[in-house]
Amino acid sequence: MRGEGIARRRATAWSDWITNADVCREFATVDGSGLFAGTRVVDLGVAALGVKRFRPIHLQWETDPVWTGDADIVQLIVPRRGTVNATWAGRQDTVSVGDLYLHDLAQLDEIRLESDGDDDALELALVAIPKPVLPLGGESMAPLLGHGVPVDGGVSGLLKGFIEDLSDEKLSLNPADGQRLGMVLVDLVAACVSSVLESGPGPRPGSQRQTLALRIRTYIQRHLDDPDLTPRSVATAHHISVSYLHRLFQEEGDTVAAWIRDQRLQRARRDLGDAALVDVPIHEIAARWGFGRPAEFSRAFRTAYGVSPREFRSETARWSSRP
Repeated sequence: MRGEGIARRRATAWSDWITNADVCREFATVDGSGLFAGTRVVDLGVAALGVKRFRPIHLQWETDPVWTGDADIVQLIVPRRGTVNATWAGRQDTVSVGDLYLHDLAQLDEIRLESDGDDDALELALVAIPKPVLPLGGESMAPLLGHGVPVDGGVSGLLKGFIEDLSDEKLSLNPADGQRLGMVLVDLVAACVSSVLESGPGPRPGSQRQTLALRIRTYIQRHLDDPDLTPRSVATAHHISVSYLHRLFQEEGDTVAAWIRDQRLQRARRDLGDAALVDVPIHEIAARWGFGRPAEFSRAFRTAYGVSPREFRSETARWSSRP
């Protein structure tokens, strides 16, 4: 239990690095210099985006910090200028512009920020997301934590571009828009992690089978609110047999029914995290996405995300109301 308490205190201290420009008491700065050269925080409700400018600095965890709160957070670092050398759970990695770095705050040991040029300018975009908000279990994310991820033309590139757009100083968001974009950001982080971890052969790029598979998935996403959406109705709409439909999904490691359920759960989760829908009853949100029985929805939601729909809504509301 003591080890768990230390991990939670560590996560809290590092999370303050995102949201509070004055917090230094939980770390030791190796050279004793000031921590920040400038900071800006974008309110995204369920997620926090900090755009921070630093002087070259080395932050190191102290052995006996004061517990300032309760946090269970994953952080994504996107270097905009400069290089980050981080040690996470004893694992050291270096990331620079063009990379992403995802880690569990509770296991971050130290971090060194270095300039790439003659000047001392460093700038990072830092995203903090509470673990209960992410549609990924801790075990599934573990292989990626503490490692740099090169940005390519796929989902990682989309994620980096989205974060850069949100980091624009000219961007102005009202609370409801910030909340919605926060949920989009969470989904993109989850999609990026899944894409990087995904393995196994899929359909040959550009093949007719892949084109059909993509068309079918698009069709399903457009009809998620239809309670009569089933593998048979999908197969009929595309003039193929149910068995052939199942083979298309099996080639990508999915089943049709499971993919439909997962997509519906993701839409419901996004609505539950939307501050503009806080007064809409949970059973109405569930029905909106094809779940006719509240108990069935609650069980599926807890299985997928580890918390009940009510607990998730409460957690996202608590996070978005943090000062």
